[in-house]
Amino acid sequence: MKRTRLVGLTLVVLLLTSCSATVVHHGQADPSTNLPRGSVTTTPSRVGPLTTTTTTQPSATQTDDLTWVSPTRGWALTSTCPSAACTAVLSTTDGGSIWTPIGSIAASAGACDTGCDPNGPQVTHIRFANDLDGYAYDPNLFVTTDGGVSWHQVPGPMVAALEPAGSDVIRISYTQTGCPGPCDLTVQEASAGSAAWRLLKAPFQADSVQLVRQGVDDIYVAGFANPAGGADDAHATLWLSANGGASWTERADPCVQVGQDEYDLAALAAAPSSVVTGLCVDRGGQHSYVAVSTDGGAEFTGEQIMPGSDFFRSIAVTNASAIFLSGYTTGPNATSRFLLWASQDGGQDWKQVASESGSPSDQYPLSGFLGFENASVGRWCPGGNALWNTTDGGSSWIVQPLYPT
Repeated sequence: MKRTRLVGLTLVVLLLTSCSATVVHHGQADPSTNLPRGSVTTTPSRVGPLTTTTTTQPSATQTDDLTWVSPTRGWALTSTCPSAACTAVLSTTDGGSIWTPIGSIAASAGACDTGCDPNGPQVTHIRFANDLDGYAYDPNLFVTTDGGVSWHQVPGPMVAALEPAGSDVIRISYTQTGCPGPCDLTVQEASAGSAAWRLLKAPFQADSVQLVRQGVDDIYVAGFANPAGGADDAHATLWLSANGGASWTERADPCVQVGQDEYDLAALAAAPSSVVTGLCVDRGGQHSYVAVSTDGGAEFTGEQIMPGSDFFRSIAVTNASAIFLSGYTTGPNATSRFLLWASQDGGQDWKQVASESGSPSDQYPLSGFLGFENASVGRWCPGGNALWNTTDGGSSWIVQPLYPT
């Protein structure tokens, strides 16, 4: 099963003709809910060199990622595959009703399978810590200190994951890609907008990695194994910190064997009151369940297998009962449907709450966003022009275009 990412836009044609580069600043948690921006935006990051194909696909603008510093203030990272030489950044100040192109990044999209320069810089995700300080990353790192108008590539290690909370930013960086998998994944911290990173956790190894933050103190790191890696199990390893990274506790994969099938952790999400959820996927990638912890990841419960055989890859949670999964399924002629499922009883019962159609040329499974800004306001963008919004905690969702067609 691929571990992936999501986003989309089309008013970027003008931006794509003039890639610029310079520097910028950061974003923080909603004090009323203690739900940090991006803490439930959970798509594990690839680590290592990007693989490309020779398949030619029509150019189509896609959304690679979203980021929010409040329920109304957000940014989108978009790209056009395969013709784009760089990515575009859009901004909204009204919760996503209107998006304005504000800048571009001199890097191609890591989510593109074709048309990207394998030797040039690439980015896949975007995060803002506040109205000014922003970061585009995976695998290269670009920063902005003027709200996304100008971007500057930062020399140094590659960045697989990055999440702001409060006045600081935590990243997972690496310099080596062999072993297999990076041998020196390192957790580091810096003040928003600062280039001075300090060590929080000694290097570790994984095939892919995810960083989740809940508030300023609670940090969850998942190191994933390759589920297609042969006869050995593909269980992940968790590292948990409840004091901002001053100390860490190592935990085994919360996913267990169900019947004769091995289930492995594919994604994490966190919510207030020490709630942590894990998306557990079988080795074939088509059966899933959600494991729930209410003690900060010390113990997990739940083995209720999801209905159907959709490929789930992203998870969001607002409390121990309200859980959301994003996935896709492939139909006749390789057409795709991108799906959003919701549970209001901790993963026991599920219903589909939104869906989008796709085509064989779509890169959506490699991009996109699922996350909540607080207990009520959430967004789902499966990678194209459709932005789904909820203002009632996920009970109902309304779709609108992310960019003009």
